[in-house]
Amino acid sequence: MNLRAFVAVLSLCVFALAPGLLSGARPAAPQDVATLVAEIKKTRDDADPQLVQQLGNLRTRDAMSALIELYDSVFGSIYMRREVVKALGNFDGVADAEQPALQKLTDVATGAQEFELRTMAIETIGTCRNLGKHFLKLIVESNADDDIRERAMQMVVGMAGAEDQEFFERQFKSDAAKDKEKDKDKKAPKKDKTAEPEKRIVSLRSIRELAFAQVARGMALEKLYEFAREKDPNDVEGWSVRRLALLEIESRKDKGLYDLAKTIYADNTERGVTRGEAARILAEADGAKIAAKLLEDGRGNPDVTPAAMSRAIADALARMRDEATDKKLVGMVGKGKLHEQRFALRALRGYRDPKLVERLIKYVEGATKKGPPEKNNLEYNEQRDLVLDTLEVLGESKDKTAQAALLAMIDVAQDPKKSVDALIMAGVIQALGQLTDMGADWRTRLEALAADKRSEIRNGALLALGKSGDKKYVALLASALNHADWSTRYAALDGLEASRTPEAVGALVARLDQETGLMLARFTDALFRLSGKPFRNSVPAWKNWWEKEGKGFQPISAADLSKLQAEEEVRRLKQITKTPTFFGVRILSHRVIFILDVSGSMSETLRSEYVGKTGKPRIDVAKQELATCIDSLEPQSLFNIIVFSSDVSHWLDGGVASFSKTTKDEAKKFVGALGAGGATNLYDSLKQAFSDPDVDTIFVLSDGEPTAGEITDPNLIRDRVHQWNKTRRIVIHTIAVGGSFQVLEWLAADSGGTHKKIQ
Repeated sequence: MNLRAFVAVLSLCVFALAPGLLSGARPAAPQDVATLVAEIKKTRDDADPQLVQQLGNLRTRDAMSALIELYDSVFGSIYMRREVVKALGNFDGVADAEQPALQKLTDVATGAQEFELRTMAIETIGTCRNLGKHFLKLIVESNADDDIRERAMQMVVGMAGAEDQEFFERQFKSDAAKDKEKDKDKKAPKKDKTAEPEKRIVSLRSIRELAFAQVARGMALEKLYEFAREKDPNDVEGWSVRRLALLEIESRKDKGLYDLAKTIYADNTERGVTRGEAARILAEADGAKIAAKLLEDGRGNPDVTPAAMSRAIADALARMRDEATDKKLVGMVGKGKLHEQRFALRALRGYRDPKLVERLIKYVEGATKKGPPEKNNLEYNEQRDLVLDTLEVLGESKDKTAQAALLAMIDVAQDPKKSVDALIMAGVIQALGQLTDMGADWRTRLEALAADKRSEIRNGALLALGKSGDKKYVALLASALNHADWSTRYAALDGLEASRTPEAVGALVARLDQETGLMLARFTDALFRLSGKPFRNSVPAWKNWWEKEGKGFQPISAADLSKLQAEEEVRRLKQITKTPTFFGVRILSHRVIFILDVSGSMSETLRSEYVGKTGKPRIDVAKQELATCIDSLEPQSLFNIIVFSSDVSHWLDGGVASFSKTTKDEAKKFVGALGAGGATNLYDSLKQAFSDPDVDTIFVLSDGEPTAGEITDPNLIRDRVHQWNKTRRIVIHTIAVGGSFQVLEWLAADSGGTHKKIQ
């Protein structure tokens, strides 16, 4: 999960922690420890959370010990244990209770299985001004999950002072440098076979980057230039440090920055993202003088100019808005190689010119006259990417002259004698949604398209009608709830919720007993937002409520919903039921595909917890976790397994399998026989997963950047998956094993999924 999403979830959770405040209730007068504990134990997880807070407010060692006992031995729900975690923060500065309280918080932050508990524990430590930073540093230098260590480091940075410089310098050192210092400082003692093995703490690239940003502020310019110029192709972590050094030099406005940027920009072996920063610096310094050079390089061979650099150059030209260069870019639209045209489109984002719109329309019209090929081919896929980019630029232009041309394309899509590309037509629908004011002609076309046999077109039309908020479409959207395609039902669901009508609620309730898994959760979440009723996934409760109160019902107000959402979060956390997980990520879906990397690097070992010990092979850890996950899937679950190395294969020939003991055993046998070898063909595995119409959730586990398949550039993989998923809206969860891979982070973030790193 990225930091912005992390903060949003945390804010909701913190709001949910104060049900007493929401109701206006006042906490009872403090009591002694024994009385409070006895009262809490009477009802255990149903106890008033204010009693836990009262224990914390006593700020005595006995109270602290009682809270830890409640966490360990009494409470089973996430909610009540989280209340204990929050209360333990009250012992900051209490001489005889502070250290054990913070140690417990640290244990929870580093060892709890539940995300909510780890999150609250580390945030509570961060509020402790006395010893909090000390314990956060211990977490950074522990074997905790990478996301917790990263968050702890971020908090240390936020609390940093001059006294922390040595800590940051230590974190920046590589593992090799630390091992060398350790060997130099210690004499070789006699081996004690009874001694506990020494724990090994492995550096994380993200922590080294955060540390370097702190160290760099006080670093001499000469040293910064050394880091910016030093380039060891085997030092993966060093690549990002060079970029940070370049940015620090830029912040100091040093006169040597320009020559450094020229050197980096000209180095074809440098990372595209760092060369992109150099391009930006040069563009800001030289302006139009360097525009021709940037134009030439940005449109160049993609094997030499990776997508990250090409896009950075295009963005620099877009900010520059040089008239002569813009005319050349307009001339490139519809001409030349496909990657050159995509570059020109990006550089022209925000450029307003009738001639550009005219060329964009002409290109799209020409491209859409050709129907899709009989068989999938690489050239057509790339051309479709270009058409979709062009449609996005047209939509952003807000130029009304494009409306007539795009509406004509919609008429072609409705002609049964014409063959059209469904993804392109979905792009046309989206562009028209930006260009039109939902006039009668456009709405009539959308109503017809909402019944199209192609899911991309059908879903695009339903989403557009739903966004209109017009209540006249409730009946049409309600009818779409009965479609066999779950993604169509999801599009209709969104529109019905947007209408906020009693009829929409009735339609959703009527459909509930036919939904399971993730779709059932989506339906009941929408019903909660419309009604405020706390029935969660209980279909009988929703149906009974609607039979009794449906007549005369009106959706609740936004203000009432805000209050009820906090209360509903409390109820959710009080539940003690377990949900199946894959590497800690909860599985709500009953239609899931697991994509597993079995390339040669998966035979490498994960880091060991102890010095001198060898960790388990990555593939063995992945196989064990997947086998355990298969055992825990709910009985209604449908699932499949796709594996990739140089090629892609799968457990089932197509679709997702129903859950039974037989299929479970067969799946585990398939997983158990997997071995590691070959390259990393991520793209083709994703393509195969998206070809399954039933899947609504995908888990991707990989240990490296893509090296094989139709597409290997991470930026282009992200683009292609984003286009596929615009009307499907499949949730993609990703697990990076043994490193940090941006493409996996992107796939999760773009789809609303979760990203985890396993070292």
